[in-house]
Amino acid sequence: MTKTILISLFSASLITLSLPYLGAQEQQEERPIEEEDSKPLGRAAVRIAVQQIRVDVTVRDKKGNLITGLQQGNFEIYEDKVLQEITFFEPIEAPMTAVLVTEYSKVIPWQMLYEAIMASYQFVNGMRQGDWVAVIAYDIRPEILVDFTQDKAHVYNSLRKLNYPAYRESNMYDTVVDTLDRVQELDQRVAIILLSSGLDTFSKLNLGETLDRVKRADAVIYTVSLGGNLRARKEHLMGGMQRMDFYQGDATLKAFAKYTGGESFFPRFSAEFPSIFQTISLLLRNQYSMGYVSSSTKKDGKFRKIKVEVKLDLDGDGKMDKLKVNHREGYLTEKADGS
Repeated sequence: MTKTILISLFSASLITLSLPYLGAQEQQEERPIEEEDSKPLGRAAVRIAVQQIRVDVTVRDKKGNLITGLQQGNFEIYEDKVLQEITFFEPIEAPMTAVLVTEYSKVIPWQMLYEAIMASYQFVNGMRQGDWVAVIAYDIRPEILVDFTQDKAHVYNSLRKLNYPAYRESNMYDTVVDTLDRVQELDQRVAIILLSSGLDTFSKLNLGETLDRVKRADAVIYTVSLGGNLRARKEHLMGGMQRMDFYQGDATLKAFAKYTGGESFFPRFSAEFPSIFQTISLLLRNQYSMGYVSSSTKKDGKFRKIKVEVKLDLDGDGKMDKLKVNHREGYLTEKADGS
C-alpha cells in the first residue's frame, strides 16, 4: 500500500460551482487516510503505434448470475463478423474506480431532485475498501463535487452541497462528453454511473456528436433513470412534446450504456435503487478484460462492431449454453488524416 499521491484528476479545468457550498462553519474536516492505494493517474505521453482494442466483458447465465473462472479459450472476439486474435486476457476481480454523475437542475421536478440525492447516497453506501469514487453534479454545466477519493465520509459531505439547484437548464450531452474527456487518460478501468432524467435542454453538443464521442470511449457507462414513478402517474397529463422529450431521453440513456458495454436501468420505485447499485457493483468487480489488434488496417472513420461469444457448457449436455455477454458495442476508427 502506498501513500496517496495528491494529484487531482480534474485540476486542469476546474470551474466555479453553481451549486452553492455550505457555510464554512458547516463544513466537515476531511478525515485523513493514513494509507491508501495510489490515486488514479493519467497514462504516460508515449504511445505505441499499434492500437490494441480493449474490451471488458461480463458474463451471466440466464438467471442473471455472474460466471467467473473462465479462461481465454472460452472467448471469441469478432470485429465486423471477422474473427480476431485475442492478444491480451485477464480475469478481473478488483475494486472499482467510478464517477457518479447526477442531474440536479430546476428543469426536473422536486420529486426527481429528491430521488437524485437519495440514489446518490445509496450508491455511496455501497462503496467498499479500495474503491475510488468521484462525484459530479450537472445543470447548465458539470460541477465537480469531489475528486477521486476512498473516503466515504468525504463523498457524503460533498453530497450535502446538493441543497437547491441554481439553473433551469440540464445539459446532459456536454456533461457526458466532459466526463469522458476527463477520465480517458486513466490506466484503470473507469465506470460512469449516470443518474439522469435523460433530458437535455441547452448543450453545445448535439446528440449525434455526443454519441460519436461515446462510441470512442474506453469507460463503461451505466445509466439509471430518474422519475419513473412520477412519470407513470403523471404521463397522461403531459403534452405530446414533453412525452417525446422523455422518450428520446430514455433512448439516449440506453444508447450510452449499449455502446460502452454498460447497462441501463429504469426503476419505477425508489426501493429498487439499492439492488440496482448492487448489480452494478458486482458487474464492475467481476469482469474479463481482453484486447486484440484489429485485422483491418483501414482508417476510414467508420464504426466497427464488436461481438464477443462465450463457448461454455455449464450443464454438460454437450450443447453451448445461452449466456448474457455484456461488452462495448464497438468503436470508431480514426480517419487517415488523423481526425
